[in-house]
Amino acid sequence: MDAKPHVIMDGESDETGHRPGKRPVLAGVEVREEDLEQPKGLHIATIVFKVCSTVIFLLALWQFTYWWLDRPPGGAGIGVLVGDTIRLIVLAALLWGSGELAELLIKTHYDVRAGRILLARQTYMMRQIGLANGELPKPEIDGYRRGEDVEETAASGSARPGI
Repeated sequence: MDAKPHVIMDGESDETGHRPGKRPVLAGVEVREEDLEQPKGLHIATIVFKVCSTVIFLLALWQFTYWWLDRPPGGAGIGVLVGDTIRLIVLAALLWGSGELAELLIKTHYDVRAGRILLARQTYMMRQIGLANGELPKPEIDGYRRGEDVEETAASGSARPGI
């Protein structure tokens, strides 16, 4: 059976948000390649938490099964066995939940980053619109800048105000 590779059409993106010849999309916003940062530590933490959770859960089941197949005479130790098995299962569930929280942090990281990028773009566009409409003063290269007067700048000997 021949499996054809999925060809990404113009305007379409793959599961990572990358589009051939175009910028990647993050949470619906086109971003630069430099803006994408992989939180590898959180991915590794998620995997470690889930593997540890699975191992502890399997050990709890093995402990109970081993006791059930080779019971001590008179049912001795049933209270300790049940208590210890429940404790191990709860610990496994907490570790699994920690792995899920790490995944949630990864997704939140992506959304916050996309929100910051979008806010920066909107701020830039609003400033450009304000400058074009004449509602905002045009930035001056020389003279009054950053709250300093031209005379103060000349007196300080600095070629660039505010430095």
